[in-house]
Amino acid sequence: MLSLSVHSQVNLALDAAVGNCVRTQRADGAWESIPDPRITETALTALALGIHAPDAVAKARVWLKSAQPQSHDQTAWAFENALLAMALDKPDVVSLEQSSEANVVLSSRNRLVQVVALCRGRAVRGGAPPEQLRAETEHAVGVTTRLKRWSHVELLSCHVLLECALGDRSKAKAAIPAIVAHQSDSGSFYDNPVTTALAFLALDSAARDTTHWQKTRQYLTSTQQPDGTWRFCSSDVWDTTLTLRSFRGLPEFEASCAEAAVDFLAANQNEDGGWSFRQGVESDNDTASAVMISLAGRRPPGGATLGGLAYLADQQTSDGLWQTWQSRDDPPVEDVVAHVVSALSLYPFDHDVVLAPARRWLVDRWRARGRWTASWYRGLPYATREVSHALGAHPLVDRALDDLVATRNDDGGWPTVAGEPSSPSATGLVMACMANSGAFDPPTWEAAIDYLVGTQQGDGTWPGTPEMFGPRPLLTHFQTHTQAFAALGLRAARCYQTGGRFGARGTK
Repeated sequence: MLSLSVHSQVNLALDAAVGNCVRTQRADGAWESIPDPRITETALTALALGIHAPDAVAKARVWLKSAQPQSHDQTAWAFENALLAMALDKPDVVSLEQSSEANVVLSSRNRLVQVVALCRGRAVRGGAPPEQLRAETEHAVGVTTRLKRWSHVELLSCHVLLECALGDRSKAKAAIPAIVAHQSDSGSFYDNPVTTALAFLALDSAARDTTHWQKTRQYLTSTQQPDGTWRFCSSDVWDTTLTLRSFRGLPEFEASCAEAAVDFLAANQNEDGGWSFRQGVESDNDTASAVMISLAGRRPPGGATLGGLAYLADQQTSDGLWQTWQSRDDPPVEDVVAHVVSALSLYPFDHDVVLAPARRWLVDRWRARGRWTASWYRGLPYATREVSHALGAHPLVDRALDDLVATRNDDGGWPTVAGEPSSPSATGLVMACMANSGAFDPPTWEAAIDYLVGTQQGDGTWPGTPEMFGPRPLLTHFQTHTQAFAALGLRAARCYQTGGRFGARGTK
């Protein structure tokens, strides 16, 4: 058991974290944070605006001059380095030689950079020859397949830019109506600055000075942050889901926040029964299953859970798995499959979906590589936490936990990736795994609690680093995610101290 003094520290830290939730919850019941800045959005938007917003571009360049490309992944590094060089008018040849060509999910990043470089008259090393890229993009536009809506806009925009750069402006103009059909009243394209900037480049090439061009320019200039950056889109549905899961059962949170959060999630269920990571985007299986986990044991209005179960049942593939997005080329990934299994396991009498193939697939993934990986968050802690929930009591869960606990640093915390500094989010996730498995070593727990208490800031939050992939393989940081994961650790400590089981219904 934890000592009384440590138990008191846990309570005080949780009270401070809940207090922050109460203060930051929106009037509609949601939580939402603006992600940290990065090169991708700022460089691409500066390139798009160019001579049409010189003051905004100059401000962006001031920030870009001291920015460093993300280095955790060679594709991410090549992508940001190329955009940075173009945005700062460096004479560098745009290189795609370092980036991945084989991964379908990542190949669109190469295409985006190459297309922007071509329309800017920049030399490119690597990638497909321009005419081949043009033909492949035109073919992709003509293929009847389901893409994410913003991916469809980006593909169409690349098609327009290639046709303008290589000679057939009639084809470019013919594609403009399909692009602007996705534009919102605000002028944005799904509030995604990458998509909106690319659409603006296309409009600037083939439909300059039109109403749609003007609305897009106005949106981009109005959303520049005071530091000169543009930020990746926020994720109010996902943020609210994480918060509801992490703080569930805490009295002040339940009294002050939970009902409004549940109402928000129910109100933002899509017509197909699923949920998207933010309002106004099509449903995805990761968010839909996570929402269903957060709603378990509650009574959301409007029959939301029955609709969610029907959506997840409909999305199961022929081999018993689930993709993230409703698109042809998106493969199943471990964290998404785990979320769906966990969600459906919480409603055993309300569906007839067979989960055994998905559980076997998760086991086989560990046996093939000796670890679980997540496609939407970096590092072992998140992947192990989510898959261990899906599998429950299983020998591989214990082995995975042993491997995870062994990465602990001398300061009592855990890193996102072994060998890196400790982070509050990773530490909270590992502690949640330990409590769920029943692992309890007082010195280890007390050192971890000391780390979390010691890193908590005066407003009840914790510092964080980029750890969520969005879009893959780029990382971004949302304060709401750090808050939810760090709080999980303290919740796990208190739950274990009071004799509860953290993985039980109501605390999952």
